[in-house]
This record gives sequence, structure tokens and C-alpha cells, in this order.
Amino acid sequence: MRFPEVVRLENDSIMTGEEVFLRGLFELVTGQKKTSIAETFGRHPSDQSRAFKYFINHIYDNFHELVDNNLQWWEDCGLMERAAVAIEEKIGSRYGRRFVGFIDCNCLETDRPGGGPSEAGANSSRWDSDIQRAFYNGWKSIHGLKHQTVDNSLGFTIDIHGPCSLRRNDLRLFRESNINERMRNAGDWIIFGDSAYKDHSNCKSYRSGDNEFNHAMKSVRISIEWSYMTAGSLFPYLRTKSKFQLLGSSIVSRIFIVCMILKNCHACYYGNLTMNYFNVILPDNFIHYYMNKIVL
Repeated sequence: MRFPEVVRLENDSIMTGEEVFLRGLFELVTGQKKTSIAETFGRHPSDQSRAFKYFINHIYDNFHELVDNNLQWWEDCGLMERAAVAIEEKIGSRYGRRFVGFIDCNCLETDRPGGGPSEAGANSSRWDSDIQRAFYNGWKSIHGLKHQTVDNSLGFTIDIHGPCSLRRNDLRLFRESNINERMRNAGDWIIFGDSAYKDHSNCKSYRSGDNEFNHAMKSVRISIEWSYMTAGSLFPYLRTKSKFQLLGSSIVSRIFIVCMILKNCHACYYGNLTMNYFNVILPDNFIHYYMNKIVL
């Protein structure tokens, strides 16, 4: 993961890169409080907090391009074609143009933003109530962030857009991400979404009256839900809303993306449910090609 041998934190504390990596990964996979992690690893909890911030920023800064406009790499490696074949073999048919993956949005619940006083001291002013409303979703009755993801049938999240407020609908992210045009530029491939997605040139949804097609695509579209399930199972941190304080941390917007990158890395070594479902076998040493964006 390209961590340096020695890491100097914001308060000039020194840790090895290995310690920073292990501490950060331990927090994501356990969801424990920083005080408990500090007792396990030693050092002061404030050092753990700074180490976790370095961990998230380092992975995001060095590897976010793996899920940010990286579609051409999958095309150049021939993996878009392979993903299309995997779907066609699973449903036993090819419905016109080639489907390679699925699109959906993940709702990441956060702590309620803007609760209580906005500053210390007696008689301090309170946060504007519009701050809470800005991140509140009435349908789910939670505050949070939303990310749009695209997963292929090979078991990988290949594109992420966000985060944005949970108030925004899925089509807002679809337009802002320009994913339809980017899929077309990568090779005129098609992604499939649920009924929230309208009919576009390179993004399709269920067809009115075509029960055979709808049943077939519904059976394979479920794999993108497995992706969110896997991320939550690998990293319980994502399911702990108290960890996501929108006004209290500068790394909140990066944590979900980092977890999805690490989920992809985990899939390279151990596979996942989607790979088993589509009978996918990765090339040898795939993690090396993926992490370094080397064409196979």
C-alpha cells in the first residue's frame, strides 16, 4: 500500500508505516473506539486518532484513481468483455447490447449533524437547523451520505461517485457522475440499474412487459447488493453511525471510498460471493496489475 517506513504525524509523533497500516485496518474491521485501540496497541488515544487520519488520507490519495474514472483500464485489459460474457453465460442469453455490470447508490448513515451548541461556553449559539435538514432523508428517516457505485460481474467496484447529501436522489448522482458517457467512451458497454434509473444509451433498467428480460436481469443485479453487504461485513466501522460526524472530521467523506478500495483488494486474494455466482477465476497475481494499473 506504499506506506513509508517512518510516518510523522501531525503532532510530530513517530510511527512506522506498518503500525499505521495495522492500526487503521484494525479500526475499520472492528469498529472499536480509539481508546480501546490505543490500549491494544499502546500509545495515547490522540496518536491513534492522528494515525487513523493518516491511514485514510494515504490510501485515498494514492489509490482513489482505482475507482475514479478508471473504466478504460478494465476495457484495455479485456475485462469488460469478460464481464459481459460472465453475465450472458449466467442468464443463458444475450439481450441485444452487452451488459457488463450494475449501478446503484449506497446510503451511509451518519451521526446527526448540527446537534447542540455550535461553540463552547455558556449561552453559546446553536447550529442552524438547516444543517440537519441538508443531510436528512425522510424516506429512510436517517441523516447520511450517498455514494453511487458501479460493480462489474467479476466482483469488483469499478467506479464510485460521491459522496453527496442523502437528500439527493439517485438520478442526481447519475447526471453529475457522467457515467453514461464514460461507459460509452470505454467501449459502448451497458450497465443495468433498478427502476429508479431511466432508459439511457448506456444505462438500462427493466423493460415494461418483457418479463423474461426483467426476471433474468433481476437475478444478476442482486450482486451489487452483495457488494454493499460484503463491505459492511468486512468493515463494521461503516455500520457505526457515531463514527461519521460530518462536522467533526475532515476524513468522513473519504472513508467509504477507502473501504471499497480495500474490499476490491480483499477480493483479489480471497474472492467473494459475486465471483462464485458468476464462476469467475482471476488471473495469477491480479492484485499486482490492479493496484498498479498495469494492462494484463
